[in-house]
Amino acid sequence: MRSHRAAISLLALLLACAACSGGPDGPRRGKDGGVTFQGIDGRVTVIRPGDDSNKAYSEGLDLKTQGNCPAAVLKLRPVANFGPGYENAQTALGACLLQTGAGGADLSAEYLEGLTWLRRAADAGWPEAQGSLATAHAFGPSTIRNGEEAAYWLALYLANPNKSRIGFIAMPAADIAAVDKSLSPADKSAGQKRAATWQRKVWMPPALPADDMKRERGPRQRERRMQAPAG
Repeated sequence: MRSHRAAISLLALLLACAACSGGPDGPRRGKDGGVTFQGIDGRVTVIRPGDDSNKAYSEGLDLKTQGNCPAAVLKLRPVANFGPGYENAQTALGACLLQTGAGGADLSAEYLEGLTWLRRAADAGWPEAQGSLATAHAFGPSTIRNGEEAAYWLALYLANPNKSRIGFIAMPAADIAAVDKSLSPADKSAGQKRAATWQRKVWMPPALPADDMKRERGPRQRERRMQAPAG
């Protein structure tokens, strides 16, 4: 129980840090529309792609499909940081980070970041992310295994109307059955009770220069058309 609370506390800290602006000068926008920030160690990190955001998105998904998650993460992370409308990129990024961060007795920073991105997409109503979280909490590292949490995300996945959208990738029936079989009756009851009160919550990225708020590039427009309101 203590290790589980510690893992949840660490995940909460990661979520809080993800909202930070980065360096003392805040985000900076380049001539191509891309946004970067410089950390305290002097390292510059891209948090928004520039004019090639659509290319980065497509290449990231292709790399993930090819099994090259380390390279896919570099392409997908800046796109996922756009926020609302980019839940597919967030889900793909989260899945890759879980894959690259798995292994070992302790939770890695990559694995925790992956959970963070999946949670953001799942809270926004993305069913693939909800299914991934159900699996992670049912069969992932011991410190995050939680039957009620797995039941909660599985219930949301099963009831999610967004599974009817074009391009939806269904969770394999065998995986659904495996998660369901791992849950106790008490876990299922508690998880379903929580799921009945679920409300969509959209993650917003750190504040950017006003010009960036008007940018509607790349996959955001396509995904907004594809995504129906989640119930």
